Amino acid sequence: MDTSDAKFVGSLSRRGLGIFMSRVLPAAPIAAYLNGMTVGVAGEDGLLSVAAVLPFIILGLGIAYPYLVLRFLMRSALLPRQDDRPGERLARILRLPWRGAFYSSVFAWTMGGFFFALPVCLYFDKPLSRVVIGTIVGVCCGVVLMFPIGLGLEKLLFPVALQERKAHPNALVVGGGVFWPRQSWFLPFTFVASLLATVMLGSSVVAVKLMNFRDALRAEIALDGGGHSAAKLQALGSTLFTELVFALPWVCGLVLILPGITAWLLARRQAEGAAAVRVAIEGLAAGRITAPEWVSTDEIGELSAQLNNLLSRLRQIPETLHSSATRLVAAGKDLTDANSEQEQSLNQQAAAIQETQVTSQEIKQTSQMTAERAEAMLRVAKRAEELGHEGEAAIEQSMVGLSAFQQFVEAMQEKLNRLAESASQIGDITEAVKDMADQSNLLAVNAAIEAARAGEEGKGFAVLAREVRALADQSVKSTTRIRNILNEVIEAIEGAASMAAQGSRDIADGLDQMRASSNSLRELSRLSQENSAAMRQIVAAVSQQNAGISQIFGAIADLSQIMDSTLKRLESTQQATGTLHAVSTEVSEMARRFTVN
Repeated sequence: MDTSDAKFVGSLSRRGLGIFMSRVLPAAPIAAYLNGMTVGVAGEDGLLSVAAVLPFIILGLGIAYPYLVLRFLMRSALLPRQDDRPGERLARILRLPWRGAFYSSVFAWTMGGFFFALPVCLYFDKPLSRVVIGTIVGVCCGVVLMFPIGLGLEKLLFPVALQERKAHPNALVVGGGVFWPRQSWFLPFTFVASLLATVMLGSSVVAVKLMNFRDALRAEIALDGGGHSAAKLQALGSTLFTELVFALPWVCGLVLILPGITAWLLARRQAEGAAAVRVAIEGLAAGRITAPEWVSTDEIGELSAQLNNLLSRLRQIPETLHSSATRLVAAGKDLTDANSEQEQSLNQQAAAIQETQVTSQEIKQTSQMTAERAEAMLRVAKRAEELGHEGEAAIEQSMVGLSAFQQFVEAMQEKLNRLAESASQIGDITEAVKDMADQSNLLAVNAAIEAARAGEEGKGFAVLAREVRALADQSVKSTTRIRNILNEVIEAIEGAASMAAQGSRDIADGLDQMRASSNSLRELSRLSQENSAAMRQIVAAVSQQNAGISQIFGAIADLSQIMDSTLKRLESTQQATGTLHAVSTEVSEMARRFTVN
């Protein structure tokens, strides 16, 4: 329903008027008759006064005025305002029943008492001071009836207030004053106000009757003297007793019935509020989060509002639990899928690491074999380098010997020139020397060729050196023979000189060839040294490579252990994931147990 609609406000105003009239109309004739009694009109005159004056008062102050007041107050309270903050409209709605009850009941009854007493006093020629007493009677009736009227209006507006509370469940409603009843003072105030109003009403009736009795007694005594005073006093007392007997039951009825009805309405109001709070608490205990169907200004209403705030917070708990459980289930599923993928990936990685470990073992063995072969090649290179140095030294020594031999031949040639006559005798020996020189030359050439072909092999250098030494020995022996023959064959010196010259040239050629061989041998020795240095670098690189491969092999082994440990931890993670899924399912099931309304 649209509680801010003008038609709804009009309908609510008419229903409020019905509540007002249902409380006022039954008591209006009685109150009017008591009002007449207070001004001194009773019996048939009192009934005539009620019948003549009361309908006009009811039309004006019992129908028109309450309707206009209630309509104005309801429009002011129910129609929304632009500057309304959450809870302000609800506060106006909660004040509305008691504002309506006060301004409609107390004011209407006060004015009704005045307008009833005034024409009665004027018509029956009663003192106008009695109008004040009649007005007091109206005020007392208005106060007594204000409480059931307010409770009726509160019940009428209860659905509107409850709807506004549901629209702003967390709004803080603050109020105070006489139109914001609290149990701490409202119950005592209701009881005391009803009691005082009733006492004042009864006292007014008794006081007026006693005043009437006093005036009548005074008039009789002044008129008749004291002779008939006792009889007259007895007659007036009987009349007063009759009137009081007629009036006091109505007063006692008002004393007992109206406060009783008010107390019963208040008790039922408290019981309904407590029942609404109890139902909400029992629902919460059963897992149904339902806001209490109650809103009021008293302590029970405050308890209901605080419970509603608590339930609003609790209402978020199952929603949050359900949302969290849903996210946990989704996260657990994602984690399970991720664990499965990770397990598959780790298994593939473990297989690859195993293959890598086998391959690295093969590489390690190959590297070790390469290192061993490199060490062997390094030893061969070192041996070739040593042989090169030895061959170079031997060639140097041979060249030194050949140079000395060349000088000796030249000296011998000079002697042969001086001994030309002995040249013919040493011809054969010169030819032998020439043959040996040729052989030395040939051997030297062969040694050079052999050295060039041998490469790393150095044995040829030793053979060449031995042959050269053998040729040198033969040359020495031949020279000795030549010397002996020179002593015997001086006459053949010229031929020997010619052969010596030829031998000198051949030795020079041999020296040139020896120098060339020496240069080749030096180049071969340099190459051997470079080869040896390269082999050392190769050995160092292979050793370093072998060390690196060993480190890689160790790292792969460590990685394999880590992979095994990771797989074990992954199994623990899968178990934890299963536990997480079970817990999230339990949380979700727990959240489903709460029914949120």
